[in-house]
Amino acid sequence: MAAIALPCVPGGPHGLTSRTGRGHGGWCKARSNDPWRRALSRHVVGLSRTTPLVPFALAHDRRSFFAAIYSRGFAGVAEIDARTSAVERIKAFPDPAADQAGGDFDGRWLVWAEYHSLTSLGDFTVWAWDSRSGRVTRIGAAKRSPGGEFWESPLRAPEALDGLATWVQGTGPGGFAAVHVYDLRTGRGTIIHRGHAQGSFLFAGHRVDWPESPGPGRVTRMRAASALTGKRVAVPRALRALDGVSGLATDGHRIAYPNAPYRSIWWSPSLRRKPRKMLNARSHDHVDDSVQVGRRYVGFGIWPRLFVADTKTHRYVQVAGHGGWIQVGATTLLVAAGTRKKAVHPRLRIALVPLGKLPPIPACT
Repeated sequence: MAAIALPCVPGGPHGLTSRTGRGHGGWCKARSNDPWRRALSRHVVGLSRTTPLVPFALAHDRRSFFAAIYSRGFAGVAEIDARTSAVERIKAFPDPAADQAGGDFDGRWLVWAEYHSLTSLGDFTVWAWDSRSGRVTRIGAAKRSPGGEFWESPLRAPEALDGLATWVQGTGPGGFAAVHVYDLRTGRGTIIHRGHAQGSFLFAGHRVDWPESPGPGRVTRMRAASALTGKRVAVPRALRALDGVSGLATDGHRIAYPNAPYRSIWWSPSLRRKPRKMLNARSHDHVDDSVQVGRRYVGFGIWPRLFVADTKTHRYVQVAGHGGWIQVGATTLLVAAGTRKKAVHPRLRIALVPLGKLPPIPACT
């Protein structure tokens, strides 16, 4: 699940090193090799060569993904078949020139925020699509202040898991916000918390967690509740010490995240285990807000480079060098390589590789 509202890689210096060492469980950097380059080049999505696509969620079928598409005949949210380039239209954008999308897919329901501006994420509508029935339902929308401006909301897209969706949206001044949970099976939405909450995320067992600030300008602490009843529950052990962390990524069972100052990457294979530091950024470098986690793999970036880590071999390898972003799921890895040309809707080379087709990451140098 993405930790940010839209797939992006912030600018900044690059470079990363493992200072924890293999003996302490850290990841070491391997040199990119021909098998990895071939795996990515053999799985390039043909449509991405001709049509602007902004992928934001992976399907669970090893061959498809969801994206904002900007073609001559259709601009909106669609499912893309990576092998055939077939496009299943889901919902058109009201304003193709300005609208964007970011969201998540749980295997049946696609949930996304439709952002109505290229410069601000404050104006958005939340939608859900049932892949079985094809029905699209509006389930939320940003709120305006008495002055007519939209309240500021956290920079995190809606997330979906096991038939539930969650997001946080601003409802007042000073970062005051509401934690929303929507039961996609019953069509019932609830607000389970109001306060200085940041973006929420879901875990297995119908639990929702979010960072909560005790007040404006104060460091956040993790909070947790039942996504079904809203009753507060104990924060999982893996999250208890995550003060100030906002870029957390999870697949519902595992977590990975940059620490609060975005100088290192931490990982835990279970919610019952304390996270361990895997990598440190070099001097003046920062991990960006694009960390992704999916089973044994973790994706991350330091501008302009993107990396994939294998948590079993404790190795990581560079997969792109000119920006872009990564999506890692239970069955596939998506790499959208950046472009040096500036455009509102650029054509990005997108590779969707089944995890079983990934070669081993070579030994570290």
